Amino acid sequence: MKKYFTAFSILLLLAVNAWAQTEPAPRITYDTIPAPPDTLAINAARKGHFVFFDFGGGLNNVSFKVEDTCAKKSPGFGISARFGYRYFFSPNWGIGVGLNYSTYQGITTINFVNKTANELDTSATFINQNGLPRDYSSAFKDLKERITVSAIEIPVGLYYQHALGSRFRLGAGVNVSMTQILTKKFKSVSGALANTATYSDYNLKIDSLAAYGLTTYTTLKGTPALKTTIIGLGGELSLHYALTSKLDITLNLSGTYRLGNIKKRDDEKLWNSLDTGYTSTAYVGITQTQLAKNVNLVNVGATIGLRYRLAKKPQPQIIERILPPIDTLVVDVDTTDNWYNRDADDFGVNILPMGYTFVNSGLDMTKQLERKKVGDPIGVPIHFALNSDQLADTSHTLMDTVVTFLKKNPDVIKMEVSAHTDNIGSDAYNLDLSKRRALTVVNYLISQGVESERLEPVGYGESRPLNDNSTEAMRDINRRVEFVIMALDDSKIPLPDTPDNN
Repeated sequence: MKKYFTAFSILLLLAVNAWAQTEPAPRITYDTIPAPPDTLAINAARKGHFVFFDFGGGLNNVSFKVEDTCAKKSPGFGISARFGYRYFFSPNWGIGVGLNYSTYQGITTINFVNKTANELDTSATFINQNGLPRDYSSAFKDLKERITVSAIEIPVGLYYQHALGSRFRLGAGVNVSMTQILTKKFKSVSGALANTATYSDYNLKIDSLAAYGLTTYTTLKGTPALKTTIIGLGGELSLHYALTSKLDITLNLSGTYRLGNIKKRDDEKLWNSLDTGYTSTAYVGITQTQLAKNVNLVNVGATIGLRYRLAKKPQPQIIERILPPIDTLVVDVDTTDNWYNRDADDFGVNILPMGYTFVNSGLDMTKQLERKKVGDPIGVPIHFALNSDQLADTSHTLMDTVVTFLKKNPDVIKMEVSAHTDNIGSDAYNLDLSKRRALTVVNYLISQGVESERLEPVGYGESRPLNDNSTEAMRDINRRVEFVIMALDDSKIPLPDTPDNN
């Protein structure tokens, strides 16, 4: 029995302790803010969808090694145009895909003599001989060959951005890309190739029969045999300057290296007259020969362009604020009012929770309307739910002071109830929302006993701001309901209580 009594005592003590720590359920009020913080600051790294376009150029090189002192390789340059889309799933990290167009060049200067001794000329019809032996010579004299390639590239990558200062952002990224070659050609742009043949049996040297390739060529051209699809790895660094909250100007440094060797042929000679019937097409281009090793496309360059954020105009949203229990609220009342001997308790009420910041500014109708000046608006921060004409509970106390004022001042025969918004949202939407909110306030006043003919609801939308809406504090001031006395009738002023009126 003693054991059960001990257990019951412990449970009772726990229950009493839990009850002692229980507090009344907190009240919840709502604040309207224009948008999440990352959409407000122009200089913040932002989440969202972006498109970009930039243009530039740099070292866009048809790269290869020349393993002979007879040929000298020079770097080539080209242009690049990039278009792409990126999605930043956090303020700093994102993924993206692009479509790039680039041109590439490779320039080689060749100086050497290619000799073939005792070659059989099977078509020496100019001397009526078949199978006549000859010594053949191909002499390259400062022959400069330019290879040009154009290609499109589709990169897919991971990207990072970070805010620097007030308007700058630093970006970086890595990608894997597929490159598709669109056009490819080679052409000599200077120098010459001289072909001659010596027939020892006839003591004859020929260098002027073009039909047999025995002449000097200054223009040689053709199509290099290269693979058309290449996989590459790339990276970039970028600097963004925010022109507006959506538009950036960008400066980019980027590069891509393609994997593997893209040459498809490996001929022994640059010029092989017997294979092609002594025509200029016998010149195959340096990338097709054994002179060139590891042919590839490499680009490192700079571009400048624009980046645009795909986002709708920021819309307001509602956030919850938990207030302390009602019994901790205090009432701050202005008791100095002499107009018509009225008690300011009827009008001036400011409600603040102890230990908290200011929640509701209240409506001091006594001070605002003591002169009953027609057309002088009294702005009131009456709160509504986000994008709604439904009144927040915290606004009832404010409007009840208006009800009291109108009931004690029947000489106010017409009052305009006007609603105003900030500039978040479209003009048409804000105008309609303000009209609905003004009507909501009027309906509430009527439900509390105010005659409908004394009230006129009007919505002005964002057309009458009190400031430029440049900060959230200023936008909060512009989100208001105003009460404007439009007409007075002195005959309805109530007479004071005196012995003569009893």
